[in-house]
Amino acid sequence: MFDTILNQPREKREALLLERKDEIISRLNNDYMRPWFGQKTDGRVVDLEEMTYTEVISRAVKLMYVAHQQRWTNASFCKFVIDFVDRVERRMCITAPETPLSAELFDADPREWHTRVSERYPKSVSQLLTSEDVQFFVSLCKRRGQKPSPFIPVLDVDFGVLFMKDMTWQPDDLDSVIDQDPQRVCIQQGPVAVQYSTIVDEPVKDILDGIYHGHIASLVQRLHDGDESRIPVVEYIGAEPVTAALSESLDVCETETERVFVLPTQADRLPELDTWMQMLAGPHKSWLHALVTAPVIVQGSKYADNYTRKLLRARPGRTATVHLESGLPSLLTITNADGELELTTKCDADRTVRLTIYHKSLNSVVVPFSLEFTYNPSQNLTPIHGSKQRDNESVRQLCIDTWVANADDLTPFVDVVDPNTVVKSSFTITEEHSRGFCESVGNQAWQYAFARDGMLQAPMEFLHVALMRTSLRLLQSSVFGVGQVNVVHLYNDVTLEDGARSLILGDELIASTRIDGLVNLVPGKKITLYCTVERHGKKVATVKSAFLSRSHYIDIGNAFERYPQQLITIVLPSAADIAALELNEWFIYCEDTAATLKPNAPIEFCLDSEYRYKSTNVYSSINTTGTVTVQGQNGKRVTIAKVDYKWDTAVKDPVVEFLNRFKIASDVRQFADGGYALTTKANVHLSQATVPNSNANYAKYSLDGNPFHLNPYIADFAELPGTITHGLWTSASTRAIVENVAADGRPERIRAYRTEFTGMVFPTDQLETELVHVGMKNGRMLIKGQTAKIGGGPVMDLTAEIDQPLTAYVFTGQGSQE
Repeated sequence: MFDTILNQPREKREALLLERKDEIISRLNNDYMRPWFGQKTDGRVVDLEEMTYTEVISRAVKLMYVAHQQRWTNASFCKFVIDFVDRVERRMCITAPETPLSAELFDADPREWHTRVSERYPKSVSQLLTSEDVQFFVSLCKRRGQKPSPFIPVLDVDFGVLFMKDMTWQPDDLDSVIDQDPQRVCIQQGPVAVQYSTIVDEPVKDILDGIYHGHIASLVQRLHDGDESRIPVVEYIGAEPVTAALSESLDVCETETERVFVLPTQADRLPELDTWMQMLAGPHKSWLHALVTAPVIVQGSKYADNYTRKLLRARPGRTATVHLESGLPSLLTITNADGELELTTKCDADRTVRLTIYHKSLNSVVVPFSLEFTYNPSQNLTPIHGSKQRDNESVRQLCIDTWVANADDLTPFVDVVDPNTVVKSSFTITEEHSRGFCESVGNQAWQYAFARDGMLQAPMEFLHVALMRTSLRLLQSSVFGVGQVNVVHLYNDVTLEDGARSLILGDELIASTRIDGLVNLVPGKKITLYCTVERHGKKVATVKSAFLSRSHYIDIGNAFERYPQQLITIVLPSAADIAALELNEWFIYCEDTAATLKPNAPIEFCLDSEYRYKSTNVYSSINTTGTVTVQGQNGKRVTIAKVDYKWDTAVKDPVVEFLNRFKIASDVRQFADGGYALTTKANVHLSQATVPNSNANYAKYSLDGNPFHLNPYIADFAELPGTITHGLWTSASTRAIVENVAADGRPERIRAYRTEFTGMVFPTDQLETELVHVGMKNGRMLIKGQTAKIGGGPVMDLTAEIDQPLTAYVFTGQGSQE
């Protein structure tokens, strides 16, 4: 950063900072003692101007006040926050109050100041900072005479000052550093250390070795009179084993070669975590004792919570067996109530600890998932070492192996290394599969149970079934990389082709899927998939979906986005605007066109755009092509021109920018009053659903055997509260409600269906859906809705386009009255 930004001319720094904004903010929040200030109450990273007044006060106190010691990091920070509170009060009140709010705050807990402000000025909770107050806050951060602010509020020309000024006081006061993390601070040589620097250009290794060996010599002298032979020998330095009292709910059998623990089937009778870990560890220090009692795992230069404790926690009906050699553990196995092996962990001769989870695929093929650690007893309180990168690679391999094992014919996995690759698969709808799927999502529509005109309909969700294996293959490809453990489904968008009939039994669906986007966002990398589904050689539907891998990122040079089949309709109000369009080099008339552009006549552009990134906000290349059509004299669309634009480094697409200036709204008519509710108390029984107590049945019929949905050990590894229910289960269950409530029980009327997943759903959750008819689009009903947990928060938003019911007008003719 010093060479690329801070050593550059002052006038260039801001632009250079903004090019790497996301990267810099991420590094500040993850590694530096002065984090990025902008943060919403829910934890989202934002800019200062996107925060409310109370959020700013709360965040400032959090970063400037040491809560566990009930003190300000520096007295000037108290004045900092008080001065901003005064500013908020002047902003919120029309007349000056008799008693300033800041005068009352001195006697209150600083952590409650934002609450006091919101109680007196409720608007401060929702009102965002004005630009003047943003500048005021930044000026407070740069005010002379106070300690440098312990955060970075903006990326501007003074970033270097905010970043580096007075860097010595935070290392001397670790309690004031975020999470009291010493790895966030810089160690600088002060006056005390200088007196011991007696060698010119002494290597850092020699300095640290001198401290290390000198400390040991001091301890040996003080504790053992300098006699090293008197130093006791232990397995490793750490907490001594504790003999846990055996719970009456456990059936325990101990011999010279093993200790067997049979856990109760009732969850409320299981032992507490620490007690259970002590039981597994046994009475002697060993690799197993270190594995289950160490609070952290060393991963490179960072500490991570010891997640193996969660994996090894007591579970109902399990049997844990600790195998012994010479009284010490050699192997730990965990089996379920049926005697099936679920987990093992052992330590090899080279002190490599392997913890293996045995996952059962949809076809009952056992897929091992191994995590490796190094048992290093010489590392005192941190004897267990791992690798985050190795864990991520293991997760990806697990997903690949599961993908293979879930196939009936054990199809080998073929990696995708080219982002332009189109992956294809086929699926034929059978009666058994359709009925099983409908049962798994609770869809009881008669069209899926009884044939009509010799045809039995199948749910729209079989479009997802057809493309499922291609989507999973791309999510596990080298193009996407690692990060499967943190993947969340963002949205799914299905659009049926005009005139395409409903899916029926016997349909062979051919799915062609490709990656249409792979970009970095602040939370992580986002992948967008684009799929077309064909039947008998004709396109049936388009399916778009997006996924986010939290805390995982791609190299910016590999980032790209595609926007296929963009339909943009414009109206040029004058001849001058038409001339401006025609002057663009990317607008090329067809040689055989006879049509001319006319003012105020709709012009339709169908564009395919592809963008590749040089940095987060700068494209390395733009490629936009397409066709231009107008309505001919016979009422049909006539192609009059083409679009062809290619460019290297740019920040915007001039084609789209130009068209957006004249873009007209699509054929959507929103109801002025926001529409009317379709779900009411009268039909509440139709709008509720209960999630099954297991995800296995849906996984079987959807072909989505992702282990995070099925295996409780792997869900624990992913730090999920439990095996999370498939987002597409919620989507399918809710669409059944849309069929009944909005489409009057006619599934074929639903022509488009988009879902955005906003919360997690778990087995046995109870859900309720609200639907509103908000307007019309191209003659279709436009439905919006939300699915939420009963008594809880929302989990999914939806939009549906529904055909009007068929209507017949009968003119009976003369004499019909007789």
